[in-house]
Amino acid sequence: MSDFPTVTFEPGQRIFTAGDAADHLYFIQQGIVQLLDVQDKAFAQISKGESFGEQAFLKGGIRGASAQALDVVSCMQISSADANQLLAEASPLLVPVFEALLLQQNMHNTLRSPKV
Repeated sequence: MSDFPTVTFEPGQRIFTAGDAADHLYFIQQGIVQLLDVQDKAFAQISKGESFGEQAFLKGGIRGASAQALDVVSCMQISSADANQLLAEASPLLVPVFEALLLQQNMHNTLRSPKV
């Protein structure tokens, strides 16, 4: 997985916004990323070793949340096409299982988002 580019985000920089096309998956190498609901209310913080943007695995995936750097953040960035190729090469059985897990995670994120 070292063949993928590393991208850096500055403190306060928006990485993506809820409703955007999900075109990249990110693995945090340094820093803290804050996840925000559609009203821009924080509901989670993730850091080194964690990933976000998994909707990139779904064909036509749309961001269900926004992501913003809290400090200087470095991430390995994997395109949607590369992510899907990795998954397909691993096992055809993994594709529907992984898609089901992503949908479950999306529902979990929706439930834990702060209510208005």
